[in-house]
Amino acid sequence: MLNSAPAATAPVLDVRNLALRFKDTPANIVDGISFSVREGETLCIVGESGCGKSVTALALMGLLPRSVARVTSGTAMFGGSDLLTLPQRAMADIRGNTISMIFQEPMTSLNPSYRIGEQIGEVVLRHKRVTRAQARQRALEMLDRVRIPAAASRLDDYPHELSGGMRQRVMIAMALANDPALLIADEPTTALDVTIQAQIVDLIEELQKETGTALIMITHDLGVVAEIADRVSVMYAGHIVEEGPVEAIFDDPQHPYTIGLMSSVPSIGPRSGRLATIGGLVPTIDRMPSGCRFSPRCPFVQADCLKAHAPLSTFGPEHRAACYFAPLETVFAEAAS
Repeated sequence: MLNSAPAATAPVLDVRNLALRFKDTPANIVDGISFSVREGETLCIVGESGCGKSVTALALMGLLPRSVARVTSGTAMFGGSDLLTLPQRAMADIRGNTISMIFQEPMTSLNPSYRIGEQIGEVVLRHKRVTRAQARQRALEMLDRVRIPAAASRLDDYPHELSGGMRQRVMIAMALANDPALLIADEPTTALDVTIQAQIVDLIEELQKETGTALIMITHDLGVVAEIADRVSVMYAGHIVEEGPVEAIFDDPQHPYTIGLMSSVPSIGPRSGRLATIGGLVPTIDRMPSGCRFSPRCPFVQADCLKAHAPLSTFGPEHRAACYFAPLETVFAEAAS
């Protein structure tokens, strides 16, 4: 069921004109993107692999090596501070405390040498004035909260002793142990079977509603987007090409890339033909088009598209798309008449 966005409040996180470049690359891997998320709101950032979703999250968390990745412009305001300019020590105080992240693959994120109770407790000890016994108790509370069966007996398990779904629940417990104001979930259901995926998404949604945490969900799964999003930002090759309330994105997509994504989703019921596909590939960083980065794959491409990337234009309440020819149904209906 599509969600209705909560009442407008001041953003918990407000990102403006973020551009990021890797060392020795000719173009920005993330190029001038802006978005915000409010308390209790879920923003889904969606797009193909390689579009810059995860890199954006890692940049916000201060987890990209500064010797390799450089922020060339922009701000990311959180609690009165710009995350992009904070010293590493200050970011370490924020990370895992007021901002937390759930990573794609828990087996590579959890330390195989430490018991899960110790790993959750370490997060609490790092940021709160508690004893080890209190941190362990908090770890047990969080395992119960994410519905780990027989949580008390699992505290001293190692990550390899848990299933993939249970390891992801441990990651959620760790991320929420300090009641963060912002949670970033980067493809949290990757490599899980469909049933477990649904359970994990439901769990994240339920816990977010309980705590009022702002949530940024990074995904390529439009089913997840439809289930939990309040607002959606569609990314392609480092640009946000469309953004808006989830209902607007699903009911009235305006960018050709968004239309292609929606058309490629299987529907329930009899099929009348093959699923639509988007031809071509996402451009590599060393071969970015000079104009709209989607132009080599766009069925509506025109001369203007090859010259410059279109700015985001408004088509409804908070609904914007970066296409010279949007609204497409109006422009091409006029051209056909």
